[in-house]
Amino acid sequence: MTSFRPVLVRVVTIAVAVVAALGGFVSSGWAATNSSAAAAVEANIIPFIGKQLSDYATFDGPFEDGVWGMSTAYSPNGLCWGCDNGGPATAAATLYVLTGAEDRALLEEARETIDTAIAIRQTSNGAFTPPPADGSSPGIETMFFGVEFGTTYQLLASHVGAATRRRWQASLTAAANYLIHSGDVSWYANGNINLGYTEFLYLVWQATGERRFETAYNNSWSFIMAPPQSRFPGSGWRTVKGPTLSDGYDGAGYFTEAGPERNGYDPEYTTLQLTVAARLYLMSGDSRALRVTNMLQNMVAARINTATWMFNTGDGTRHTEPDRYVGYMSPAFAVLGLDAGRADLVSDILPQIRQEELWYSEGYQADSGVFRRAFGDDVAAIALAAATADPQLGSDLMGVRLLGRAPASVGRRKGTKAVQRRFILQSQRSVRQPQRSAMSYGRISRCLRAQRHRDTRLAVDPPAA
Repeated sequence: MTSFRPVLVRVVTIAVAVVAALGGFVSSGWAATNSSAAAAVEANIIPFIGKQLSDYATFDGPFEDGVWGMSTAYSPNGLCWGCDNGGPATAAATLYVLTGAEDRALLEEARETIDTAIAIRQTSNGAFTPPPADGSSPGIETMFFGVEFGTTYQLLASHVGAATRRRWQASLTAAANYLIHSGDVSWYANGNINLGYTEFLYLVWQATGERRFETAYNNSWSFIMAPPQSRFPGSGWRTVKGPTLSDGYDGAGYFTEAGPERNGYDPEYTTLQLTVAARLYLMSGDSRALRVTNMLQNMVAARINTATWMFNTGDGTRHTEPDRYVGYMSPAFAVLGLDAGRADLVSDILPQIRQEELWYSEGYQADSGVFRRAFGDDVAAIALAAATADPQLGSDLMGVRLLGRAPASVGRRKGTKAVQRRFILQSQRSVRQPQRSAMSYGRISRCLRAQRHRDTRLAVDPPAA
């Protein structure tokens, strides 16, 4: 049976629950190492999110009438409506709950984004239809925006009124019905797209509690792992190195991505798969998502230069050029390192965050759909991963909840014993606990957002989008 994280718990108790799931076997090592690392992560990423949201709401935007605008100097067309609006909405919701649910401006930004999208972009058939310049299909755009909408719902459901919850639940239900009835979720488009459908169906199940969406979620997992080869030859999951541990820690694999000439491994799109799988595991605790996340991370690891955080995407099925480099952007280091026992990844989390902050400081980077989407599914997900691992942060959150529904049978996660063994066998790198300021994160956020950060931007070689 697939195991899930128990849900409907306070953030303050999540780290304790994870320790309990380990049966106390290595609880002191888990708590001490993860709490220290997570505190260092939060001290860096919370101000980062606050500053970038301020930028998106002002001179890199602006945010007006529920829409995150695009600076015409950098991205005049807005080629991914779901990315441009969904990512900042998730980041605003994340910062709101992680700063004590005090800054109402953050709550309103997230709420207005969702309500405006429902009002002007959701059609009568349930799909979210992008502006004409976007060019994406309604199914893909519904997923791109839907996963951010669903994540935002999980974060804010206890902070909005009953009428808003009902409206959002109805919208999510309609969007999921569209994807199911249109056949999108049972058509293998590409690995990153189908995994996104899977994440969305999980979030809709959690928001509505409807068992048919639980069934659709499980069916989507089965489909993406092994689609009918008579219809989709060569597509689905490919194991490159079979793991000996049930959580996939020592294995490698990928979902196929079809290019113009062949179907198979594309490194860049595998990192998109990794980003989706990592957040799905973070939100659900589903052991299938953990296994896939570990194996995807191992698949791309050798191509990541952690000194520069540039990533060799060459010779893929979709990006066929040799020696093509882009910036590595995924929450996998944080999710696996802080929440899944991958001590080998922990020391690289802070350097990755600092490099991403440099990239975001350049407007032509931050304004791209790639970076706006990553603001939700990468940057915000890293912040949430830190929240699950730091009891002190949890105690500062004043009862903020990560919401969801536990399935009928909630059991021990698969792979737990493997995690226990790694904590015993791996040497832990100590991470210095940052000194906490007496100023609350809520006040820091308000100060950051009140300023226009026109400071001198640090120059870095931009990663290609």
